[in-house]
Amino acid sequence: MNAQLRPVGDAPTFRDRMAAMMNRNPGGGGPWIILLAGMVGLLAGYGAVAFTWLIDTVGSLTLEPVLGIEHAVTRGFGLFTVPAIGLLLVAWVTRRFAPEAQGHGVPEVILAVARRDGKIRPRVSVVKILASGLCIGTGGSIGREGPIVQIGSALGSMSGQYFHLSARNIKVLVAAGAAAGISATFHAPLAGVIFSSEIILGSFAVESLTPIVIAAVLADVVQQQIGEHGTHSAFIQLEYAFNGEFTQLPTYLLLGLTCGLFAVGFTRLVYAVEDWGAAWIHRWWLRALVAGGLLGLVGVLYPTLPPVQSAEAIHNEAQGHHTLPPIFGVGYGVVDHTLHLERADRPGDVPDSENDTSQATTASATSRSKHARPSGAAESKKTVQLSGEQLWAELWWLLPLAFLKPLMTSITLAGGGSGGIFAPSLFIGATVGASFGVICNLVVPEWSAHPGEYAIVGMGAVVAGTTHGVLSAILIVYEMTNDYRIILPIMAAAGISCVIAKYIDPDSIYHKKLNRRGENLARGHEMSQMEHVMVRDVMIEEFPMIMNTDNIPAINRIARKNPKFDSFPVMDEAGRLVGIIRPEELHRVQDTDMPPTLVYADEIAVPSTLSVSPDENLLEAIRDFSQRDIETLPVETGKGADRRLIGLLLREDVMQCYREEMRRFTPERKSASSGRS
Repeated sequence: MNAQLRPVGDAPTFRDRMAAMMNRNPGGGGPWIILLAGMVGLLAGYGAVAFTWLIDTVGSLTLEPVLGIEHAVTRGFGLFTVPAIGLLLVAWVTRRFAPEAQGHGVPEVILAVARRDGKIRPRVSVVKILASGLCIGTGGSIGREGPIVQIGSALGSMSGQYFHLSARNIKVLVAAGAAAGISATFHAPLAGVIFSSEIILGSFAVESLTPIVIAAVLADVVQQQIGEHGTHSAFIQLEYAFNGEFTQLPTYLLLGLTCGLFAVGFTRLVYAVEDWGAAWIHRWWLRALVAGGLLGLVGVLYPTLPPVQSAEAIHNEAQGHHTLPPIFGVGYGVVDHTLHLERADRPGDVPDSENDTSQATTASATSRSKHARPSGAAESKKTVQLSGEQLWAELWWLLPLAFLKPLMTSITLAGGGSGGIFAPSLFIGATVGASFGVICNLVVPEWSAHPGEYAIVGMGAVVAGTTHGVLSAILIVYEMTNDYRIILPIMAAAGISCVIAKYIDPDSIYHKKLNRRGENLARGHEMSQMEHVMVRDVMIEEFPMIMNTDNIPAINRIARKNPKFDSFPVMDEAGRLVGIIRPEELHRVQDTDMPPTLVYADEIAVPSTLSVSPDENLLEAIRDFSQRDIETLPVETGKGADRRLIGLLLREDVMQCYREEMRRFTPERKSASSGRS
């Protein structure tokens, strides 16, 4: 009858039918979700290419003409004004159309996943790509990875919202978009998958991995076809190797510690400068002009070219290619320079020759060969060979950049800039690592690798310290350099850097922004702590039991004597568990006309098909409680006929333990943040 009266307009649309099919698998691993994630990956890949084109176009229209001016004063004035005007326009665009597009973007994606069911406003992707392209193209000292992560995530969220998907599926698509953005930007699909799982979702759930992987793969395919890197890694012609030299390990470990300190300093500086700017310069447009002017001033005053250049850089200069000031934009030119630094006259280096294939080598010759360039590797046009005196000159050019870059990035963000902190972290790591390597080669050359090797390791270490994502940092540096032979120092330094950074400040650069706004997500830490509390620590070992032959009056007497319990185990003569009597069963029987003395416990008990072991943790027990609408779980040992009831686990006790863990965890984070600030 109702079906006949339903208007034609109420018939399920194509979108409704698609939503029903996609939501059949709430875990996010269904075929339709995977297909949709693939489409998001393709769109994010093309979005990354378009974003890179936009940055280059803006730069060619603004900074390139200025750099081509021969008159020094006029050129300096142009470099001073372009970032200021660009930052002013960026601040206006974001304030006018999408305030969440301001800043470095990733925290907003994390918040959308954690608190808003993955929902991101559609206009964010458009505003973010325009604002960040304008900011970076006019010299903003910021990265492009955060924006493309937010753009990819917005595409995933829009897709999920369009098809009215469940919150779980939308979150998976948001993570897939983020992975696609990282994959397409860095030519790093593995790092994209790990970044999304580790940072965005905070989970490596198997059911969500397949859509994320597919999105990352397709985005990287787009990048290989039409992107800036093609099939090459982001940084090419690197020929370093760590051959298990124990004498070099202490320097890498010390570098990890140093990078951890720099990472914490960068994280705190970003928000300290933001607070200072808001407190002292109240008008947003004046704050943008001042921040852009400071950035331009440093760009004018700081030497643009390093003291020693590679053959390729000299050739490019001769061809009329202009070099940006080192603190302008993403700074990958400086990073590439640091990665190719080598000491020309370091003790222990031996040249490759055909005679090296001889099997008769002495122990000292073997030790020396560990410092040499890998066999068959020729010196590239990017290599920068440094003599003893040139090491000092390079150090005085690099070391100030390690301090200026975090300051200029912080000023850019404080002025209303839009961009990411990933590239600045790589820049800081490369300059800190290269400076550290130069110092090691000057002080302990016998125990040192080339400065470029320390630059690679420093990149991973600072990224790990700022994001607290060790796996992401390791993989992204590996994929950007495409050199597995130096993975061990990267792993060691990244791990130490993250530990140091977390000890000093528990919040990553992403979560600190959210915590400052009162959004204390905690990323499920308190739940993970439940894994360390066993059922045997919380269960009740002394509990009332009901025999299967007890009738209703006897059951009521036991219930009145034990008001703490609302469910009771029913046992047989052999001491085996028959089932559980809940309040609902008692009330149901008492509401009938049956004589209570003729109703026995085994007739109303709910068979206990679910029990827990004393060796399980409370996280597993919470999952068991969620499977059945019960307040009490029996705790049993043994299997089959040997099963024995040894205790009861109450839902109330488990939740009390959970609340205590949350209360314990939150003050620890607050005291650690305030006590070490």
